[in-house]
Amino acid sequence: MPREHDLSGARRGRNLRPNRVLIFPPRVTASVLLALAFVAGRAAPAPPALPALPVWSSFVAAEGVFGYKDNLLLSAADEERSALARGTAEVLLMRAPTGSFEYSAFAQAEGTRFLQGRTVRKESRWWLRQELGWRPGPQWELHLPATAYFDDKVFDQSDTEVERLTAVLRVLGATAGPTLRWDFHRSAWLEVSAAAQRDVYADGSNDGWTKHAGLRVNVSPWSGWELGFGGNSRWREFDAREQYSASGRVLPGTALRTREDEGEVRAGFKWGRDLVWRAGWRFSLLDYRDNGSGYFDRREWQAEPELEWEAAGWRVRWRAAARRVEFGVQTVGVGLNPAQRIRDEHEVELRVEKKVTARWSAIAGFRWERARSNERVASYAVNEGLLGARWSWEK
Repeated sequence: MPREHDLSGARRGRNLRPNRVLIFPPRVTASVLLALAFVAGRAAPAPPALPALPVWSSFVAAEGVFGYKDNLLLSAADEERSALARGTAEVLLMRAPTGSFEYSAFAQAEGTRFLQGRTVRKESRWWLRQELGWRPGPQWELHLPATAYFDDKVFDQSDTEVERLTAVLRVLGATAGPTLRWDFHRSAWLEVSAAAQRDVYADGSNDGWTKHAGLRVNVSPWSGWELGFGGNSRWREFDAREQYSASGRVLPGTALRTREDEGEVRAGFKWGRDLVWRAGWRFSLLDYRDNGSGYFDRREWQAEPELEWEAAGWRVRWRAAARRVEFGVQTVGVGLNPAQRIRDEHEVELRVEKKVTARWSAIAGFRWERARSNERVASYAVNEGLLGARWSWEK
């Protein structure tokens, strides 16, 4: 007999057995159900409510380093060298979005003391930015940033002055203006901005107003990738500076105005387990014009790559920059056909941080900068090394 017949017969045999059913009185059944419901409620209580996130969050950090710098004056000949001590403090305050509004404020201050400096004994700067944000709709953001800053340091003035030298300058400034962002796609946004800027120098040499207008587009075409395109225009009006002739002589009774048009392309990429690697790249082209003879006219190309790795308490960041400046009117040398003035700048910076405890980190850094020109007075090189510690706290 086939096996299928045996199985079906076994099933029929089991089905012929009488079923035993336990029947409880209605009162007993109700009592048992109530008891089971009570026990189940005691055994599986409702999950506790999560604590509410704090409305305000803050971050504080302080950093102290010692180091050495071999050219304090950015000079081509008189390289003043010195050991240095530098302190930096940072404070960040943020308010979580309440309805459609949010707020943030960030402040940073830095002071450097040159222990063997003769001409330059110290440098200092501070920077403060606060921003109010408003979301009138799911795809729109309006931000109102305001920034104030102060710089007291050696500036390279060879691009904007008749005398192509460096100088110790002290400038106090502020900028403010709205920024509107439109998230027109889940992975892309467009941003327009406008701002007014005021700079006041201790010697009054470059006091003036600057107007800004900008447009940026950012897209994320693939996971981990970001691409950005943008353009900025800046119009500067000096309070007292006058125009110059093509040979670099002042033209009395005139008023100097300048315009900068800049375009840029950005790219960023994150990869690796937990995205421990980050890379970025920026390329920009700037066209600078004055309203006079064009003595300050120039065109600049700049490329800035950077690479960062962060894992296991380590953070390593490398950044570089290369800049080419070609002047339209300024020349170098004498004769019937002097050479057009050109300038190349290169910069490399490396910073390493190692987490020692939850709040303390050891840091080391190195920075190299070089400017080369076919005019010797505008050429120099700088090396700076740093070693110190950083403390941070957040809530």
